[in-house]
Amino acid sequence: MDFNDFLKEYSEKYGVVDEDWNNLKKNVILTFFEEEDRVLSKYKGIPVFRHKTTESNISPGETWICSLDDKQTYYFAKGLQRIDSSFMYELKKDQIDEMAAAVWNKQRHIIEPMLEEKYKEEMKDKISEAVESERKEQTVQIEALKEQIHQLEQKDVENKQIIASLTDKINNASAVETKRGDILVGETFLHAPDKAADMHIYRDGPDTISSPMFDRPRYFVHLSTDHRILLIKPHDSGNVVCINNALVLYGLSLVSQYEGPCEMTSEYNPKYGGIQVYLRPTQSRS
Repeated sequence: MDFNDFLKEYSEKYGVVDEDWNNLKKNVILTFFEEEDRVLSKYKGIPVFRHKTTESNISPGETWICSLDDKQTYYFAKGLQRIDSSFMYELKKDQIDEMAAAVWNKQRHIIEPMLEEKYKEEMKDKISEAVESERKEQTVQIEALKEQIHQLEQKDVENKQIIASLTDKINNASAVETKRGDILVGETFLHAPDKAADMHIYRDGPDTISSPMFDRPRYFVHLSTDHRILLIKPHDSGNVVCINNALVLYGLSLVSQYEGPCEMTSEYNPKYGGIQVYLRPTQSRS
C-alpha cells in the first residue's frame, strides 16, 4: 500500500468525501500540546488548531497524521491516524521501510550530525577504555618482571654462598695435616704468621677486604653458618680472585653492614690452616 492508498483508506474511515480530496494533498505529522487552555500544534511556525470534526479525538501529547486546512494565518488539522504503539505494530515491513526512507531523505541534514556526534563519543570512550586496559596490563607485566628480577638477584647471592660452602667442604676433605707450622693447600702453602703485626686485615668497602698478607692469585673464602666468621686461605682453584692485595666478596654487605673503612679482628686457625676474620670492626682505618 503506497502513501496515496493510505490517505484514501483513512479519509474514507473518517468520512472525507471526494470533493475534499484536494485538502488531503497537504498531510503532515504533528504533535499537539496545551497552551493557554487550548490544544494546538505548529506547522512551519504557524499555529495549527484541531478541526471541529476530530477535536474530541486529539489530546495534548499525542502525535497524529493530519490533513491541513489552510486559513492563511493559521491551520485547522483533521486527525487521520494517531501514531502510537498499536499503530507501529500494525505496520508492515515495507511501510516501515518507506517511512524510514522518507524521514531520512527529509531530515538527513539533521540526523547525520547527531549520529556522527553519538558514534564519535562512543568510539572515543571505547578507545579510552582499550588504552586504559592495555596500560593496566602492561603495569601488571612490568611489576611481574621486577619481581622476577628481584628473585633472580636473591638467588644469585644464595648461589654464591652455596658455592662457597661447597668449596669449603671439598677443601676440608682434601686438606692434609700441618707439618712444622706449615699447611699444604693444593699446591700452595700458608705459613702461620710469626707476629701479630702480620695479621692486619681491613674492610675497605661494602664487599671488599684487603691485607698485605693477600699476595696469592686466588683464595678460598668460607662464611660460617651463623654469618659471623670468614675463613680465608690461599688455593689455586679458590673461589675469590685477589687483585692488588684485595678480595671482593659479593654479598658481604648483606650479612655485615658496612659503616666505613676499618680494621677487622682476625686470627690464625691452625686447625683449618687459614685466617679467621670476625665480621665486626675494631677500629677505624686512617
